[in-house]
Amino acid sequence: MLDKPEKAYKLLATLNAAAPFEVELPPSLITHLKTQQTVIAVKPRESVSKVSYLGDEGGIVCHIVPDEGQSALIVSLTHVRIHRSLPFAAAVFDYQKHRVKKLKKENGA
Repeated sequence: MLDKPEKAYKLLATLNAAAPFEVELPPSLITHLKTQQTVIAVKPRESVSKVSYLGDEGGIVCHIVPDEGQSALIVSLTHVRIHRSLPFAAAVFDYQKHRVKKLKKENGA
């Protein structure tokens, strides 16, 4: 099991209560998104309108609607950066660290 369910659901509730909040999309993610069939113009900073949980396999994901508002972008919380000044930043960093560690272990890296 990748996630600790009670912690994941607690963080999910905290993030939904805080939405909308701003995240940074790393350059590698923006480059990856540009290679996709459906091109969505994203900026390095975007606003998360809500979050949801895709189970242990998918984890917590952020729903981002770019300025054009035509398409929504669903991005794993592990792939975005949040500002350290946000009150839930430490919980997000812990979640990201734990999930990345578990994914590496599961994939044998």
